[in-house]
Amino acid sequence: MHFKIIFFLLLVSAYLIFLFYPYSNVSGDIFYDSEEKLWAHRVLDVNQIEDLSNEFNGFEVDVFYNSNKNLFDVKHHGNESDISLDEYFKACKDMSLKFWIDFKNLNENNTNSSILLLNTLAKKHDLKSDIIIESKEIELLSKFKEEGFYTSYWLPNYHLLNSFFNINQIKKNILDFKPHVISMPYSSVKFYSRKFPNYPIHCWTNGMIKDNDKDKIKKLSENNNVKIILTDFKNNFLK
Repeated sequence: MHFKIIFFLLLVSAYLIFLFYPYSNVSGDIFYDSEEKLWAHRVLDVNQIEDLSNEFNGFEVDVFYNSNKNLFDVKHHGNESDISLDEYFKACKDMSLKFWIDFKNLNENNTNSSILLLNTLAKKHDLKSDIIIESKEIELLSKFKEEGFYTSYWLPNYHLLNSFFNINQIKKNILDFKPHVISMPYSSVKFYSRKFPNYPIHCWTNGMIKDNDKDKIKKLSENNNVKIILTDFKNNFLK
């Protein structure tokens, strides 16, 4: 019985060390550094652009590369898209916005074509320094970095057990491919800001839409690692 208790305490101690001990002091290059940390989440409707641009410095936009038409469909899911990324950027003309592009279907087959297209769009709309590309596919994402784009490595959600086993691979990916920032849901910020205390973090706050959530988001904004917080609120209440 005593052995089991000692073994259990050792396991708990080991996990607490893992949880709180920094894993790497590596740092990324900051894409966006402003006191105005709130950005609008999932802005896919061009009819919302003008009003939201008065509140926020940046928008998150979900895109799928359409290989048949060689364009980026602006959409979160499904088969239909009302607008291409080219048309979207045109609708944002002269608004001095920055864009977090969540690339939903980045894969080996579309990487080169999508880089060529995005380069064309960035040059056409003079936006290259105002775009950051996000994906879980870190090796493919690094090819965008090689082309001069900012990149955000979408990390898996913190999980009591899974994170213990996948943190080594995450660290290796960060060291090997050096994304500019790492991104995650707000619930994982504490964990990853401890593991990588010098790395810029972008996060989203899906589901936090009640008035009492504003205090939680404000507290989140006080974390120095956190550079961008996506919100579903339509006003920038941190101004």
